[in-house]
Amino acid sequence: MENRTLIKTGIVGSVISMICCFTPLLVVLLGGIGLSAWLGWLDYLLLPALVGFFSVNGIGIVATEIQLNSTITCPQCGHSETEIMPTDACQFFYDCKGCGVVLKALPGDCCVFCSYADVPCPPIQEGICCS
Repeated sequence: MENRTLIKTGIVGSVISMICCFTPLLVVLLGGIGLSAWLGWLDYLLLPALVGFFSVNGIGIVATEIQLNSTITCPQCGHSETEIMPTDACQFFYDCKGCGVVLKALPGDCCVFCSYADVPCPPIQEGICCS
């Protein structure tokens, strides 16, 4: 499951589960139509659900998966090659295995993967600048 989906699921589920904090209000509102008798058991259902949804939310925030494989395509000859991106530094130059041209990062991009590949470099995926 994608991290944003996990975070959204966790937030929505947590908000729904927080209904247990409004149990006194529900007793007053639902008491008028005769449904307040079952509300005593509502906390036994909603408190574990609240813990579960907070856990899903935490997993979505913490578990950011960085993609290391990226397909870089030469703009000169169109040759594509899947490469493993370095995690400790940006790669400023890349030798095309098709035509031998040396690719450089475009102005405004931090590395050749951000310029010519389908997946940006790991620092950009993490949301930090790698310049």
